[in-house]
Amino acid sequence: MLEGERSILSRVARGGPLADVLRDLIELVEKPSGGEMLASVLFVSEDGTRLLEGAAPSLPAEYNSAIHGLAIGHGVGSCGTAAYTGEPVFVADIANHPFWKDFRDVARAHGLAACWSVPIKSSEGKVLGTFANYYREPRAPTQRDMQIIETVAQTAAIAIERHRADVARARAEEQRKLLLQELNHRVKNAFAIASALVTLGARSAASPAELAAAVHGKLATLSRAYDLLVARLSDGDGVHADAALHDILAAAVAPYALSDRKARTAVHGPDVRIAARALTDVTLIFHELATNAAKYGALSVVDGQVDVAWELKAGTLRIDWRERGGPAVVAPVKTGFGSTLAKRTVQHQIGGSIVYDWAPDGLNVTIEMPLSRIAP
Repeated sequence: MLEGERSILSRVARGGPLADVLRDLIELVEKPSGGEMLASVLFVSEDGTRLLEGAAPSLPAEYNSAIHGLAIGHGVGSCGTAAYTGEPVFVADIANHPFWKDFRDVARAHGLAACWSVPIKSSEGKVLGTFANYYREPRAPTQRDMQIIETVAQTAAIAIERHRADVARARAEEQRKLLLQELNHRVKNAFAIASALVTLGARSAASPAELAAAVHGKLATLSRAYDLLVARLSDGDGVHADAALHDILAAAVAPYALSDRKARTAVHGPDVRIAARALTDVTLIFHELATNAAKYGALSVVDGQVDVAWELKAGTLRIDWRERGGPAVVAPVKTGFGSTLAKRTVQHQIGGSIVYDWAPDGLNVTIEMPLSRIAP
């Protein structure tokens, strides 16, 4: 056992696949029993409420499926209770133990009569999962059994922690690259929008002074719109405050709202509040739409117009973004970074949907977001 564990730990140190490591660890501990003992590792779900299948190569697939998603709680089988209490749970006779009253039939159907489960804990004492031993006959653990189980649980903990650290590093690197891409995108957009504002102002200004005043005003408004994208990190800076959807949308289109003193944008709909936790995501989405409209769409020309309307229906916020009077509409061959970022934000951060319709008379964008994800 010790020799096998040393080999497994060396693989963990090299970064071996977690599924393979746990499978081999289980087979190592099962082998001396000659098929009498069947082992499994379950993981605690990210929200900490359920146990998910990790590795159980010898248990029937039907049983593993039945246990997958098991709720964590006192009296919920051996594993659910061990994960809940953080203490070992040794059930010698499944058929007569109260912890198994809801799972007795599924255990009996697969010939399982005893289940010993110990929590797998991180170096900080957090429960990561459970390591369980099943037997086909009622059986209580000996002192030696307990020592072996505890040793295997510690080895599993090392493997799981290493895997999670690797995943966290990969996510951090991916996030770093995304932030660099976004920074590059923002800088390029800032220059492109400033150029567009100067061009639009030059078409209607009667003098250099009037042009300077118009461009200065628009850039100041644009700066205020950008401020909404900055996370509120300091105390008293609104970190806990929600905001009106109308204000978010109005700020996004404000830099382009007027041309020759006529309104080019309209924002209307019922009163909807956006929670602080979703404020940056929602703002980013419409900032991207406004930016693209100013660079390529209706807001890139003097006579172009944008109309934004929204409604609430069955727990969903539907927002319709309509562009009219702009250049000829052509669906892009390749999706730009900004549009990709907006789509990813809607779908993955908010759990909604975004649909682009490149109609002959202008771009239509329909966005649906569940209120449960964005409301205070």
